[in-house]
Amino acid sequence: MSEAATAEVRIPAHVAPELVWDASYDAFTAEGDDPYLAVSRLSDGPEILWVTDVAFGRPGWLVTSNELIAEVFIDYEHFTAERPGMIADLVGENVRLNPIEIDPPAHHGYRRLLNPHFTPKALRELEEQVARSCSALIDAFAGNGGCEFVEDFAIPFPSYVFLDLMDMPRAKLKDFIAWQDDLMRAPDQMKRVAAARAIYEYLKVHKEKEKLQPGNELLRAMTSGEVEGRPIEHLETMGMFYVLYVGGLDTVYSTLGWIFRHLATHPEMQIQLRENPELIPFAVEEFTRAFAVVNTHRQLAQDYVFHGVQMRAGDEIHMPLALANRDPRVFENPHEVDIARKPRHLAFGTGTHNCLGIHLARRELKIVIEQFLKRFNNIRIKDGETYRYHTGRTFGVDYLPLVWDPV
Repeated sequence: MSEAATAEVRIPAHVAPELVWDASYDAFTAEGDDPYLAVSRLSDGPEILWVTDVAFGRPGWLVTSNELIAEVFIDYEHFTAERPGMIADLVGENVRLNPIEIDPPAHHGYRRLLNPHFTPKALRELEEQVARSCSALIDAFAGNGGCEFVEDFAIPFPSYVFLDLMDMPRAKLKDFIAWQDDLMRAPDQMKRVAAARAIYEYLKVHKEKEKLQPGNELLRAMTSGEVEGRPIEHLETMGMFYVLYVGGLDTVYSTLGWIFRHLATHPEMQIQLRENPELIPFAVEEFTRAFAVVNTHRQLAQDYVFHGVQMRAGDEIHMPLALANRDPRVFENPHEVDIARKPRHLAFGTGTHNCLGIHLARRELKIVIEQFLKRFNNIRIKDGETYRYHTGRTFGVDYLPLVWDPV
């Protein structure tokens, strides 16, 4: 394809020239030592941009304000979640991440099946198990005076919670993490395809095992439940298994990395939370605002003029939650972590497609902060070291060497 033809694909005729940003969004967010400060530079410009490389080399719209991102979330009639499925394209079967790639009214039936197993009341029974997993992981390095937080804790902890919830063997954790990393971040499309298919094949076998002998009521509901008065079908169940896999292994680990990077560089906040543990739930809410990790997207269901901008059916529209949650028009001093803020934020989405696992994620983060602060003083980054991070579909910490003093 000629250079002119390529430019035409990346900048369609309906896109106004003044809205074109000829750049890689992911590369832009990786400039400097803090991706949240990097991405927040977009808050000073237009609220809607056409980016020639918005994700994995694809062009699309990028919304930069809290107000417009919330509007896209809520308006599923124009901005559909039923875009070509991320997983369907990779595995070659017509499976959608269920329920996040399904719009109402069908969406409501799937949420009615799943919601009872993710309420605060339902999760109380899981809380003790979560705390035990947290404590056991900490025990392994507590006497060492430090750890590499990401590998030693942030990755395995939410993964163990997920594996226990899904009745999967912990022995498979290394495979799951490797597949997840390639699926979400590999620049080579064939590596992403291979990872997606490896996950899918494992989940198919696991689903059939759970259908015969479910390990808990959530798995019973997903494998043998009813949706709108009929038995749930194979691809619908596979979509549920896959969405829990993706959500269970990536977002909590990513959020934990940013929280502990912040605590390690703010000893006064460690002291405040250690002396006032009742403030930890408020800190969790502010941490999830300040360190929203997900870059999500929708697709235009039809031609639509959105706040004066002509969009066409099939266009992608991306909503970086880090931008929504650090919007200076909504949050005073948005880059400051203020646990007295009590923010209303979009880290877990809003509207119909708000995060199914919101209560579980909050519990996990609270338990981890409590246990680390009880067991260690003066948590800090090891002298002479620095942290490393990645951007992309999630912002995550790759390396965080911590040391501490015993309590």
